Amino acid sequence: MQDSPKNLFDRVPERIFRPLGALEHARRNWALLSHLYNDFFAPEAEPPETEGWTQRRVTTSIERFLLRWDDAHGADPEEVATPLNIRAHGALKVFLECEWLSMERIGFTHFVIMRPTVQSLYELLNTFTEQGPEFISGRVQSIRNNLAQVLADPSANAAVFQIAAKECSALLQMLNTTRMRVREASEQLRQQDAAHVFLERFFGDYISSLYIGDYADLFSRNHPLTSRWEIIELVTEITHDPESRAKLRTWYRKNLRCRNDEEADQLIEADTTRVLALRDVDKLLTRLKDAVTRANDQALGYLEYKVRAQGNFDLWIDQTIDAIVRGADSRDPDAELHLPMGWSQGKLLCDDALKLPMQLPKKRKGAVIKKRELSPEARARRLVRQIMKGNREVSETRILEYVDRHIPPGGETETAAMQVESINDLCVLAAFSRLGIVAERADRNAQRGIVREQPYRNLGRHIEIELTGERFENDYLEAPAVRIRRLEQGSAKNAS
Repeated sequence: MQDSPKNLFDRVPERIFRPLGALEHARRNWALLSHLYNDFFAPEAEPPETEGWTQRRVTTSIERFLLRWDDAHGADPEEVATPLNIRAHGALKVFLECEWLSMERIGFTHFVIMRPTVQSLYELLNTFTEQGPEFISGRVQSIRNNLAQVLADPSANAAVFQIAAKECSALLQMLNTTRMRVREASEQLRQQDAAHVFLERFFGDYISSLYIGDYADLFSRNHPLTSRWEIIELVTEITHDPESRAKLRTWYRKNLRCRNDEEADQLIEADTTRVLALRDVDKLLTRLKDAVTRANDQALGYLEYKVRAQGNFDLWIDQTIDAIVRGADSRDPDAELHLPMGWSQGKLLCDDALKLPMQLPKKRKGAVIKKRELSPEARARRLVRQIMKGNREVSETRILEYVDRHIPPGGETETAAMQVESINDLCVLAAFSRLGIVAERADRNAQRGIVREQPYRNLGRHIEIELTGERFENDYLEAPAVRIRRLEQGSAKNAS
C-alpha cells in the first residue's frame, strides 16, 4: 500500500501560488485563470481539435479578457502604454513559468495544456470560492442510501462503503467548521460602526450565505439527521456479518494494495470509526446552536442599541429647523406652510392632540359551567362504539382465551383448523399471522445479534407460534398459515 504524500508540493509545483500572491494583480490573475479554465479546460468547454490549444488561440482569449477587465476596473497606469498583445503574452508567460499552464511541442506546433493535477487543484479552489450554505439532510440521506446498497450487495458496492465513511467525516468537519465561521463572523460584525453596513453584512453575508441551508429544521424530529442511529446500525451489521466483512476485506486488499488481511482490516476499522463518529454529533450540534444563538443575540443587541441611542439627534433637529425656516422665507408671507409630519396635521398642543383618558375594562362575571347531558341517541351511539372497540380488541388475555377453546394443554394445531364464532375470534385469528411473521423475523435478527422489543412478550410462556410456509383461507380471511403449539402450563387463567 502506497503512503500518501506528506507535503502539498510533492504533488503541485512550488511556484504555482506566485500569481495569486501578487498584491497588485492577485484578483485579476485569479479572474484570468478562471476565464482560461472556462474557455479551454472545463468539462463543458469545447474540446480541442488536436492535442491541445495553440498559443495564438490562448493569447487571443487573454486579450479579450484584458479588454473587459480594463473597461470594468480601469487600466493599470503602468500598463497603459504597453500594447495589448504584449500584455497578453506577458500574462501567458507568468502562468507558464508558475506551471498553471504547460507547453507541449508536437511536431512544429506548440500546444498549451493544463495538467490534470493542476486542474484538480484549480477545481478544488474554485469549489471553495463558490461554497454556499450546506444542506445536511442531503448528506445524511446519501450516507444512509450508500450503506443500504453495501448491505444489499457487499461484493458489488464495497467501494461505496469507503465513500460513505468519507462523507461522514466531511459532515462532522462541516459542522465544526460552520461553528468557527459563525464565531469569525461575530468578531467581524463587532467592528462595524455604521448601522446600515452592519445590517447589510448581517442579513446579506451572515444569514444568507453562512448558515447551514436547512438549519431551521436541523433540530426537528423530521430532519434526516435523526436517522443517524439507523446508519450506525447499518454499518454495524455490515462489519460484524462474516460474509459481508469478507467481501469488504477482499475489495480493500485488491484495490488499496494491502499486503495481508490484517492491513485490510485496519482500513475497514478506520472507515467504520468514521461512520460511528456520528454518535457524537449531538455535541457538535449543541456547540453550533450555542454559537449561532450568541451571534444572533449580539446582532439584535446591536440593532436595539442603535435604535434607542440618541446619536446625533440634536444636530438633525437643528438641521430640520433651519430647513423649515428656509422653506418659510422662500414663500409668500400670507401663504400657509404645510409640512409632512409623522402625526396628524393641526395644532401640536390642543385638546384633540392630547391622549384620551384610560378607561379600565369592565370586569366580567364568570360563566356558569353546566355539565353536559347526553341525549338517549348519543348514549346509544357511545355504547355501540364501545362494543365495536371491545370486539376488535386483541390482547394477551383474549388470545389465550381463544387458544384455550381450540387447543388442549400440550397440543398444537394450525390456523386453518380454527373456527370463527365472533368478530373478536376473526381479529385474533388475523393477529396469529402477524405474530408468526414477527417471530420469524425475531429469529433472524437474533442470529445477527440484533434485539428488538416484541409485541405480547408474555405469550411466549404459554404458546409457541411459527409460520408453516403455506396460506390458509376461510369465509372471512386469507393469510399465511401459522402453527400454534400450546405448552403444558399454558392457560388463560394465569395470563395477565
